Amino acid sequence: MRLKLILTIITTAPLFWSCGEKTTNNNTDNYDVTKILKNVADNIIIPQYADLKESTNELNSQLNNFKIDNSSANLLALQNQHKEAYTYWQNCSFVNFGNINIQTLASSLNTYPTDTANIHNAFKESDPNLESATYSDAIGFPGLDYVLFEGDETKQIDRLSNEAATYLNKNIDLINSKAISAYDYWKNNTDEYYSNFVTTNSKASGSAFSELINGYIQDVELLKNGQVGFPAGKFTLNTPQPEQAEALFGKYNIDLLKAHLSNLKRVFKGEDLYGNDREGFDDYLKYLKTTRSGKDLNELILGVFDDLETKTSQLTGDINTAIANQTELVDEIYAKTKELVAYLKVDMVTAFGVQITYIDNDGD
Repeated sequence: MRLKLILTIITTAPLFWSCGEKTTNNNTDNYDVTKILKNVADNIIIPQYADLKESTNELNSQLNNFKIDNSSANLLALQNQHKEAYTYWQNCSFVNFGNINIQTLASSLNTYPTDTANIHNAFKESDPNLESATYSDAIGFPGLDYVLFEGDETKQIDRLSNEAATYLNKNIDLINSKAISAYDYWKNNTDEYYSNFVTTNSKASGSAFSELINGYIQDVELLKNGQVGFPAGKFTLNTPQPEQAEALFGKYNIDLLKAHLSNLKRVFKGEDLYGNDREGFDDYLKYLKTTRSGKDLNELILGVFDDLETKTSQLTGDINTAIANQTELVDEIYAKTKELVAYLKVDMVTAFGVQITYIDNDGD
C-alpha cells in the first residue's frame, strides 16, 4: 500500500475501544524482555530474512533461465518464484526498525498499487535508476506482479523478452540486493545493532522492545488496512476499490494475506519457523496474568487470531472476488482485524507499559 496514504489512515483512525473496559496486571512486572528479543532475533527475524534472501537469489536464477529460453515453462517457473519470494516478504514486513535500508524496506519492496504508467516510462529508458524517487511507486514485488502477470501468456513473454527486459533485470536486482542487505545487517551485527537489540532490558521509547512492539502493531494495522480495508472500501463509504489490492494482476493476494496473518500469530507466540513454542508476547502476558474485564488477555488475543485464520481459510478466488461474492465474510474479517488491533494497541501495550510512538498516543 502506498505508505503515505495508509499511514495517514493509521494515524487518524480511532480505535473506538471502550474506556469502561479495564486492563489489569495481576502480577508484579519484573519480566526480562531480552528473553523475547533474543528469541525474535535469532529464531524469527534472521531466519526469515535468510528465506527472503534465498528466495530472491532464486528469483534471479529463474530470470536467467528465462533469458536463455523464454518458454512457457520458464515463464511459469519465474512467476512461481515471484510468488514464493513475495510470500516470504510477508514474514519480514513487521521488521521496520534498524538501519535506513530496513526502515524503508517496505516502501522499496511492497508499495502498491503499482503505477503501471510509470513502469512503462521505465521501459523507455535504456538505464532507468529504479532507486530514484521517480520510480518509488513502480518497483518491488508489485511492479514485478504487473510485468509478470498482466495479459495472456503470449503478451507476458513478449513484454518480458523485449520492452520490459531491462526493467525486469533491474527490479529483481533491486529486490535481491535489498534482501541481502537486510539479512547481512542482522546476521553480521552491523553497527552492533543485533547485540544491542538482544541485550537491552528496557521498554522506554526508542528501546529495542519498544521498536519491536511498535513495528509489530503497525504491521497488524497494515494487514487490516492494506490487505483488507482499502480494497473492501472501508475508507470509501463501503465502495470497493479493486485496484487497491495487493498482487492485483497475479490474483494470489489471499495467499499473501494468509501468510501475513500466520506470521503475525507466530511472532506473538514467539514460535520459530519449525513451530517450536518459544518466548513471545503471550508469555509476557501470562507472566503478568493480564486480564481485560476479568478475561485472560492472552486467550482473548489468541482467540481472535484463531477466528481470523478460520475465516480467511473460507475465502475463495482473489480478494476482489471475495469482496464481491463473500461480502459478509470479508466484513467479518475486517471487524476481527479491528478487534485484534485494539487488543494489541490498547490492552497489550498498557499491560507492557510501552508507548506507541508511530502516532500521537492519544489513548484510543
